[in-house]
Amino acid sequence: MFRKLHLKLTAYMGIILILFMFFISAGIYQFTKIVFEDGNKELMRAEALRIYNYKNTAYTEYFFNGTLFKKHIPNAPLDNRRLDACYIVYDQYLMPIFSEVDEIKIADDIKPLAQKALEEKRDLYETQKIGRFNYRIYTKYFSDFTGQSVVQVYQNTINEDILWSFLRTVLIMIGISGTLILLVLSYMLTGKALTPIRETWKRQREFVADASHELRTPLTVIQTNLDAVLSDEEGTVDENEIWLDNAYSETRVMAKLIDQLLILAKADNNEEKLDISEFSFSEVVENVCQTMEVIAVKKNIEFITNIEDNIIIKADYDKMRRLAVILIDNAVKYTEKGKVTVSLKTDKNKKILIVEDTGIGINEKDLERIFDRFYRADKARHREGGTGLGLSIAKWIADKHKYSLTVESTVNAGSKFTLKI
Repeated sequence: MFRKLHLKLTAYMGIILILFMFFISAGIYQFTKIVFEDGNKELMRAEALRIYNYKNTAYTEYFFNGTLFKKHIPNAPLDNRRLDACYIVYDQYLMPIFSEVDEIKIADDIKPLAQKALEEKRDLYETQKIGRFNYRIYTKYFSDFTGQSVVQVYQNTINEDILWSFLRTVLIMIGISGTLILLVLSYMLTGKALTPIRETWKRQREFVADASHELRTPLTVIQTNLDAVLSDEEGTVDENEIWLDNAYSETRVMAKLIDQLLILAKADNNEEKLDISEFSFSEVVENVCQTMEVIAVKKNIEFITNIEDNIIIKADYDKMRRLAVILIDNAVKYTEKGKVTVSLKTDKNKKILIVEDTGIGINEKDLERIFDRFYRADKARHREGGTGLGLSIAKWIADKHKYSLTVESTVNAGSKFTLKI
């Protein structure tokens, strides 16, 4: 399922990247071409003005010499040419009166543009394909004391076409290469993005399976014991007390499990709010230790307390008491011999609760998941009345208060839980 989702996300990202690279490349190409064309248009307009001014200077000279245009006008342009282009000048009767020698090969083909400029009395700028080549043509209209005239400046764009073709090829190659590289990166990053989702899905499935198992176990015990009671039709309540006690004990286990599931469900939905108040955490820990010490004595476990007096904190009283119960109860529950030590002290403006035991310990590979719901380091270990949710709730309470809860453990040597407030 996740592999298909991974591929789909990569494919969608690929489509987005292809469209993105296409628009970027097309935008760069069109913007460059527009800027280039605008620049050339201005240069051709300036060239047309230069030719026009040169022509007028020549006419003035010959008019005052008395030749009245009968003398041939020199064809050589001025030396300050700014554009490599050809030109031709028409009078109002479309007669060529000024041109560059041997550079009027396409004059007849572009002459209709000159006629159009004279008729509409405006400038024209076009690109036309004539023969095998493209030409850029600027036709500028003039009206002066000599009458109407048109200056046509044109140039072959074969070199530019080669340049544009090369630019298109480069942009396409960059687009394809960039898209492939981004697709690979997208595949890798999508995989990393899906990793926590995959882990969450996996743990969710484990959670549902484990919750079902934990609920089924007490239900099975209850059903079995009640079947034993029902099958003894002549038995009294006292005679079936053992079966009823077993059933009742399992209902308490199930009620505890459901209560913890509700807490975690509310935590997931962010519905569980903190009721902050100021109280003595020392008294809370001492009270919990008094309760747990009774259980420790029954198991012949040494129970040691080092609790500093009057440590005041601002937190949710009920949740912090539950956290202390979970840590100390676990220490007693999983210690068969040795001792359990509970310490509460202040160190460098931090309040620190340490619960240390000499119990069965936890494998190093399991430490990362010890706070996961229903996770048990030893799957085959018998249930000690627990549900596998206690440490998850303890971790959630610590995180909700923005406290630090860590664990150190060695197999068959014991565990040490540290809460820093």
